[in-house]
Parts: sequence; C-alpha cells; structure tokens
Amino acid sequence: MKEDTTAPQDRTDEAGPADASTGGRLRDHPQFLRMWLGQAGGAVGDQVLPVALSLYVLHRGGGAADVGLVLSGRAVSLVVCLLAGGVIADRMRRTRVLIAADGFRSALLLLTAVLLPVLPLGLLPLVTALVGAGEALSRPASRSLLPRLLPDGLLERGNALVSAAQRGSAVLGALVGVAAVGLIGVRAALSVTSVMFALAVLAVLRVPDTRPSAGARAPVLGEAAAGIRAIRRRPWVLAVMGTVCLHLFAGSATALTLLPVVARREFGGDVAYGVVLAAMSVGGLPAIALAGRWRPKARGAVSMLALTGYALVPLSLAGPFPLPAVVCCFAVGGFVIELYFIYWVSALQRAFPDELLGKVFALDQLSAYALLPLGYALVGPLVAAVGARATLLGGGAVVAASSLLCLAVPGVARLADVSK
Repeated sequence: MKEDTTAPQDRTDEAGPADASTGGRLRDHPQFLRMWLGQAGGAVGDQVLPVALSLYVLHRGGGAADVGLVLSGRAVSLVVCLLAGGVIADRMRRTRVLIAADGFRSALLLLTAVLLPVLPLGLLPLVTALVGAGEALSRPASRSLLPRLLPDGLLERGNALVSAAQRGSAVLGALVGVAAVGLIGVRAALSVTSVMFALAVLAVLRVPDTRPSAGARAPVLGEAAAGIRAIRRRPWVLAVMGTVCLHLFAGSATALTLLPVVARREFGGDVAYGVVLAAMSVGGLPAIALAGRWRPKARGAVSMLALTGYALVPLSLAGPFPLPAVVCCFAVGGFVIELYFIYWVSALQRAFPDELLGKVFALDQLSAYALLPLGYALVGPLVAAVGARATLLGGGAVVAASSLLCLAVPGVARLADVSK
C-alpha cells in the first residue's frame, strides 16, 4: 500500500484539472450532480423504510418491543458493516459499490413488498438489517468518491449539498413514509422505495470513476489496520473523533432518551416531542448554507467553539425551559452539528490519500457511535441514582468541556497537520 503522504492536489488531478480558487459553481460539475441526485433519492428511501415497517408492525398487532427490533436492525447493521464498507470502497471503483448497494436494496425491497403478507413479524428486523448493510456499504463510497468529482475549492459546497440532502431526507422520508402508508398501503410504499433505489443506480451508471490506486492488497484486517495507523499519525483527527464520541455518549443519548419523558410530563405529549426533533433538523439547514460559502482559516476552532453550543440540547431539558426555548435550543444543536460536520468531512477528504478515504470515513462513523449504545443503557440507572436534572446537567457539562479541551490538541484549530 502506498504511504500516507499523497498531497491533496494529487487527488483532484485524478478527477480533472484542479480549480485553484475557492469559488466556482457546482453546476459546472454534472457528474457530481448525478451522483448527488442518486444518493439523495436513496437517502429518502433509507428513511421511508423504518417508518413504513414500524407502522406495519403496529397494524399487525405488534407492540413497542417489535417496533424496537425493527428499528435496531438498521442501527446494528451500520455498526457491524461500516468498516467492511470502507475497505471495499478502497479496493473497488466507488461507483460500482454504489450501484451494487442501491441495486441490492432495490431488489430486496421489491421482494419484501411481494412477500409481505406471508412474512412473519420476526423476519422484518432481518429486512431492515440487510437494507442497513447496503447503506453501510454506500456511505464510505459516496464520501470518498466526492473529491474525484469536485476540485479542492468546491469541497465544502459539495459536502454542504450532500448534507442538505441527508438532513432533508430525515424529515421528508418520515413524512413520505407516513403519507404513503396511509394513502397507498405498506406494500405500495415499499415498491415506491424500491424504485427510488433503482433510479439511484441509473443516476450513477454514467459517472466516471477509476479504481483507487494502491500497491499489493493486504488482507481485510490488514487494510483496516492501515486506516487506523493513518489516523493515529494525526493527533488532531483522533482528538476530534474522541470529542464527538463523547458528545453522542453524554449529550445525545441523555437528551434523546429523556426528551419524550419531558415532553409528556411538561409539554402535553407526543406532538411536542415531534416538534422538538423537527426543530433540530430544520436548524441544520442555515448551517449548511453558511458552511458551503464561509471558509475561515481556523475551521477547527470555529467548529469546536460552535459545538459547545450543543450543550444546550441536554441543558434545555434540565429545567426544563419553556417549549419555545427548548425548540430553539434543539435548533441551535442542529445548526452547530452541521457546521462542524461539513468542515470536518472536507478536512478528512483533504488530509488522507484516495486509497485510504473509504476506511477513514468508516472509522470516523464507527468511532462516533462507539459509546452511544452504552450511553442509552446508562441513562436509566443514572436517573434512578441522581435524578433526571443532574443527568442532563452532567451531559451538557461533558459536551461543553470536551469541545474546549479538544482545541488544545495541535492541528485541531485548522483541521490540518501542524506542518501545513
């Protein structure tokens, strides 16, 4: 395998002449737009599926435990398969990985729609797990393909557009899923979702791509270890990954577990719960627009200082604040997450050579979610021991403190190696 020393401009040259400026227009890069459209449609499909199957489980007489199993299938599959997806993305043409992942999901959902009346509820978690495996394969491939389709100066704008599609899909997919099940039924909804993935395949078919350049192929575990070594050589990458892991563990797990409890007790029920969650998605939209246009030199400092604002998410429930204030705090949380994420993804695309990008993105996702299940498991015992208010205050304090401490690591302020 090649040494981890490839300059960022080497990767942009592979995709065509590099644009030295920080400006430019995304519409001048139609191959990127084709890839983006396909992945945007697939992202909606990823969100429609769990909603449709959850409602189907309830209609069939299942309970909360059955719904939980259906939803957990996707989450477990993402964790288990992400690293394999990263290795595959660095061994094959990324477009072929996307075509295979979307084609597999399209065929699986069509088969599920046909067989749904005779499928026992116990097999539905397997369906969501298999669809989640396709998603795990496509995520590293799509992120690592982007630098081949855009010049360096447009990475933030490209990543912003990708984030906008994913953020929008979280809202649109849920709405489409509920509407489709109510209007045309679960089987028809799954068939429409299958068509979305098929269209994603057609969108990527004509996108040019080459196999990532590398020397002799190591075994899968050896390639994964190469990705870990590359990350370890950059302390700023490790620091940011660890910080985000703590945010999800202490901030997200605490707030998202207690939000429905607080909503029912203080704000009147499930409608408030949905409004607050939607506010987080909507809050990310202006950050996407800002990060796509604003490119400060100290992007890491901007990101970490902004992420201290994510502490408002658990802290807003500790009082709790009035509902409008909680909505605003969750919107702020969505804003700072997207601002950080776009700068972070762009930094990784610049920092690592092409043949390592898939593994790096897979490891980034794995590290972020590594402690999240433990966080969910600990919320209940902590609330029983010290109370909900103390648990939320502690979560907010960990988020704020870890964000500020991360800035002490060399390279974090600029999201780049210190020598650059």
